[in-house]
This record gives sequence, structure tokens and C-alpha cells, in this order.
Amino acid sequence: MAHQFGVDTQADARWLALTRMIERGADWLDQVLQRWPSPESILGDSEMKSERESERKSERKSERKSERNSHHADWVALQRAIDNASPNRLLRCLPKSSCLYLVTIRDPFYPTLLAQCSDRPPFLFVQGDLDSLKSATLSVVGTRKPSLDGQRAATDLTHAAVALGLTVVSGLALGIDRIAHQAALSGGGKTIAVLPSGIDQIYPSRHHQLATNIAKTGAVVSEFPLGTPPRKHHFHRRNRTLSGFSQATLVIEAGRPSGTLITASAAADQGRDVLTLPWSIYHPEGAGCRYLLDAGATLIQAPEDLAHCLDLRAPTQLMTHSTVCNANAAPAQPHALPPDQREILSLLGRESHPVEALALRLNWDMDRCLACLSALEVQGWIHKGPKGYGATR
Repeated sequence: MAHQFGVDTQADARWLALTRMIERGADWLDQVLQRWPSPESILGDSEMKSERESERKSERKSERKSERNSHHADWVALQRAIDNASPNRLLRCLPKSSCLYLVTIRDPFYPTLLAQCSDRPPFLFVQGDLDSLKSATLSVVGTRKPSLDGQRAATDLTHAAVALGLTVVSGLALGIDRIAHQAALSGGGKTIAVLPSGIDQIYPSRHHQLATNIAKTGAVVSEFPLGTPPRKHHFHRRNRTLSGFSQATLVIEAGRPSGTLITASAAADQGRDVLTLPWSIYHPEGAGCRYLLDAGATLIQAPEDLAHCLDLRAPTQLMTHSTVCNANAAPAQPHALPPDQREILSLLGRESHPVEALALRLNWDMDRCLACLSALEVQGWIHKGPKGYGATR
């Protein structure tokens, strides 16, 4: 079973020491975790002790030591690290609102599809609900600077995925990732965030509250040891894990080149489906999607297409695109809107206001402001003109 932190401090320390051994190679640590179910079993393995003694004797008799010495050094370092492990202060810095677990390849909670990948991570830190790791998932990715149409598409298609009973997996990044996570939560579904850093190093930091909300019903996941900051090469590794979670990866909006295309390429390498939207040839952030379609990705033009592509039975509300759009129709009264949307609507009259001015007035970042404006526009409360946004009612 998955190890739950906070129950046994000594066991916690040993597991953390074991995860730090990933520096000696993910494949090597994966083999270790397939052979031994826990750090205690490594320490108590008499066969391993005999193997170490046998290697010492062989080394004294032979000059062919290079590979054997390296192998022996790994085992010695592993046992020493576990045996000398002491309680880790990093655990005290983690939020107490949800449980922290460590899941290895031997654990039944390790994601089934991810386990099939040749380059799977040997372990996952998981904050939140372990059951979400075993649910049917759809990975959703896209640009960090989405257009209003991209924001709308991400919201509608994520709501459709939730209606199909899917858990949405994304990378907690700015832009499409954030919108997908928030849309899954607002639609009453579950979502999984895959980090490019240790689970105690939420990245980007402005999404700390979003990560906390995700962990309440879904999960925040990392394949990196505690205390690991986000590094450039971690994003490529994270992207492969993100795509490995699901049978299909949906690309909402992407430029070319982009990190989103790296995720799509990883999905294709893993034998998974890549789904994407058509974009105008005049839309630069759609160039990556057009490239994927030319390379054989599956075209998605409406929410109900998801059910067809994933071979799922669509609920009634997905049978027509107009029904989905009507599901986002404006509430009868402004007081029924979420607080952020009410606040921004209260600033808008019939005159148009640039988004930069609105963000400055509210002291919001642009992502937050654009997300609210997009939602209000979809619902018919506001319209966009040449000079900015104005209220329609």
C-alpha cells in the first residue's frame, strides 16, 4: 500500500532518503522498488547482505571491477542512506488540509496507464485523494497565453470531459492548464495537477491556493523528491508523466514551437491519442494545433466530439453543441455570479474599458482578469469591442 506520511516519523525519513536516491538513476531506482516493497525490507534483506559480501570477495580476486564496483557502491549507498535517515523538516512545511502519500510501482494506486510507460517515474508523491489516480483521465494542455476563444474552448471542453466522468490532468501552469483545473473544479469534477518540482515547491507560486483546492477532491502529484525546485529539464520530464496518465491528450491552443508540442509528442511516443482543435491560419497561437492535425492528430470541433473520440457514451447534455453553450447561459441575476465576476461586472458600464485598465483598477494579474472577462463574455454579460470590454445589460 501507499506510504502515508505523518504516521511514523522514522518510516517517513527512510522513504524520503530512498526517494533522494533517484539521483543515481530512475531506471535503477525503479528496479529497486520492484524488488523491495519498503526501505525496511531493503535493510533486512539477507540475500542482499550476502550479495554485498560475495561482491567484496570477488573484488579481491578479480581485476574486472568497474561495473561490479559501481553496482556495489549503489547498494551500499542505498542501505547507508536508509539506515542513517533522520526526520525531515520539509514535511513540517506541507499543508495539513490533505494527506501526503508516496506511491511506488508496486502499489495498486500507481496509475495504470502510466505504469505501462517505459520511462515511468519510479515513485509519485501525492497530496490529496489516492482514488483519483485510478480514475479514467484526460490530459489537457495548451499555451500559457491563451486567446479568449482558447479560454472558452478550454472551459467548455473541460466541462464536457467532467460530464463524461473523466478526471482532468494538467500541469498547473499559467494559461490553459489553470483554466482546465478551475473548469474541472467549477464543473463539480476532479482534476490532477502534475508538478515540475517537489510537491512542497508549488510552481508557479501564484497557484498555491489552486493546488490546495485541487487536493481537496483530486490530487497534486510530483515525481521529484521534496525540496526540488523547478528546473528547465524537469518540465520535459513532467510533460511525459502528464501525458502518460491518460489514453488521450487534448491540445487546446498551442504555438510553434512550444512546450505544449513537447507534451503532444510525448503522448504520441507513448502510443496515446492526441486530440486538438482547428484554428484559423491567421491565429499564431493555433500554429501548433494545425501542425498536429497535419501530423495525424484527431480533430475536435465540439464538446460532443470528445465522447466519440474516447469511445464513451455521451450524456444528454453533450448531444448537441447548442445544449452545451446554453449550459453556460447567464444567471437571471448578477448576484448569482461568482465573486470575481460580480466585482469586474460592477466596474463596467456601456463604455468600453481596456483589460489592462481593469486589471490595474482591481489590482489583479492579467490571467485572472482575462479569465473573468472570458467567462462573462461567454455568458452574455459583456461584449468585446475595439476599445475593450463593456456591459451588455
